[in-house]
Amino acid sequence: MNLSEIRLLLTREGLLKKDALGAFDTTPLAIGCDSKAVTPGTLFFCKGVKFKEAYLSDAAARGACAYLSEIEYDVALPHLLVTDVRKAMPLVAREFYRRPDRQYPLVGITGTKGKTSCAYQLGAIFDEAFGGRYGIISTNEALSCGQSRKKSGTTPEALELYGLLHGFAEDGVRAAVMEVSSQGLQYDRVAGVDFAVGIYLNLSPDHISPTEHKDFEEYKTAKKKMLTLCRTGIVNLDDEHAKDMIDAAATCPKLLTVSLSDPTADYYASDIELTEEGLSFTVRGSDLQEEKMTLKMAGEFNISNALCAIAAARTLGIDADAIRRGLAKAAVKGRMEQFELNGVKIIVDYAHNGLSFEKVFDYADRFHPDAKKVVVYGCPGNKALDRRTEMSDVAGRRADYIVLTDDDPADEDPDDIMDQAEEMLLRHNADHTRIHDRPNAIAHGLSQCQRGDLLLLLGKGHETGQIVRGQSIPYGGDRACAEEAMNTELIY
Repeated sequence: MNLSEIRLLLTREGLLKKDALGAFDTTPLAIGCDSKAVTPGTLFFCKGVKFKEAYLSDAAARGACAYLSEIEYDVALPHLLVTDVRKAMPLVAREFYRRPDRQYPLVGITGTKGKTSCAYQLGAIFDEAFGGRYGIISTNEALSCGQSRKKSGTTPEALELYGLLHGFAEDGVRAAVMEVSSQGLQYDRVAGVDFAVGIYLNLSPDHISPTEHKDFEEYKTAKKKMLTLCRTGIVNLDDEHAKDMIDAAATCPKLLTVSLSDPTADYYASDIELTEEGLSFTVRGSDLQEEKMTLKMAGEFNISNALCAIAAARTLGIDADAIRRGLAKAAVKGRMEQFELNGVKIIVDYAHNGLSFEKVFDYADRFHPDAKKVVVYGCPGNKALDRRTEMSDVAGRRADYIVLTDDDPADEDPDDIMDQAEEMLLRHNADHTRIHDRPNAIAHGLSQCQRGDLLLLLGKGHETGQIVRGQSIPYGGDRACAEEAMNTELIY
């Protein structure tokens, strides 16, 4: 795809406002928006409110052949000016990579919680059905036929995303699944993607902050987009906003529903049995008759995720046996991950809002009603300010002892974040302490436990980095820190 074809594409879509290519025409060898990753022949996209001309100069020095932007810069490169660079990015990327999403069925999953668990459930089903030839883009990682692929964020920017989808096609995947965040929807990162199936799990107040969504309505509007981008939509009827999502799916050619409470849903779960290590249930559907399924994932909420994965798999023609085998082995690192150290039960979970905190404590109270419950958590900076109150409210009401620590303070002062979170703990008169260093905080939490007690390490899940002042600082991870602390004598 040469620059003249890109110019024509942008003109046809009403995005081109100035053509400064002149007689220059070439075929870009790559597309990108990270100046540090530019290679010779790259078409460089200038995007973001914090974009600086220095980034473009750096891209030019590294061999960029042209740039695409909303603003003209004093940099000697051919360029195309557009009215909206975010809308232009997926449009160009889709054609540059020759519409990779049409070369295999792609499933998109959105929701406030459960996206990762549902993605791995479906990935495990694909693994059984297609002999490992599947792709996955999750909060945790990107994999193509079992091989790791570099990615950024839950839902990468359009240029990177279409590159990943193209890589899946090149590798010969038979199906793929990806998490779709609210920001991925709002900022057009998935614009134009042809989702064979779009899944809506649930919606609760979250991601409301100056750098995310201005209010809940904007957040909900972003989530609604998922059901306008797919050929088959799947909606969880048990969610209180299900009707709004069904209304938003008016243009969706086919809509399926799932439920734990409504037997008229297309896929309905009954005979639910919960255990400390997992659960089992029976699913009935328009094309399934009394199929018994088991999960290693703890927590009743995972049944809703599994029903959505089942509905998606059946839409793609996968048989019940492959679904059963896949669900039985599905697991996610850092999601209700459980282990024991010297008689202390430890749970590592990615829970990072009030509702997910409640779910973890519900599980803890059900299976460990008499255990002392110690929780270690922090609140991230630059996002979802309400979490600081919500998570501390739950911890203050339900934990026996709390260690407040850091969790990706980003550009904020860690003490300011702790002060805000601590207000609710003080209101509950909760027994707690503050320790900024997360490994030391985990060690201290462990030191407060005796045999039979329960230590909850919440917020980081699988993550092995801390975001501080725009930099990712290596961090061993919650589980590794707990295991190391067991063998290290620390004095407080």
